[in-house]
Amino acid sequence: MVGGFDRGGRVFVVGGFAVAGIVAGFVLPLLARWAAGLPWVPFQGPLELISSFDATWLVWGRPLIGALLGLAFGLYVVAGTPVLEIRDDALEVRRNGQVQRVIPRETVGGVHLRGSKTVVEAKEGRVLFEDDVEGGKDAIRQAFVDHGYPWEGGPATRSDGSS
Repeated sequence: MVGGFDRGGRVFVVGGFAVAGIVAGFVLPLLARWAAGLPWVPFQGPLELISSFDATWLVWGRPLIGALLGLAFGLYVVAGTPVLEIRDDALEVRRNGQVQRVIPRETVGGVHLRGSKTVVEAKEGRVLFEDDVEGGKDAIRQAFVDHGYPWEGGPATRSDGSS
């Protein structure tokens, strides 16, 4: 299997979004108050409303709400990250622990990286899969090469010594 977040990665992503939510909960009303004082900034009404959230319970409630929203979004990101099970006969794309798609090996014409995305193309050039797959680029390339998929765009040799 290639992709997905390891335990440390999941903690980092979910925790990072939670911290960002806490910071936003503290800073957003201050920024809204500052922006509402600028006459050229649009949406003065909503900005004044946001900046008026200064009740005692909201001072602590905003960061808590931000943390919960950050946690929820972090979990959404982690769950939605594709995991590829690469076999000699097929490639399975999983999200949320469920098989989303099966791509038969005989339909794959080439595999390569385009920026940070792993791209699997059919022999006719049609894109069969294109998404960010977590993990090192070398590990992703090696997983495809080890199962005999045509890797394009860089040196790769099978771990059994053949190329």
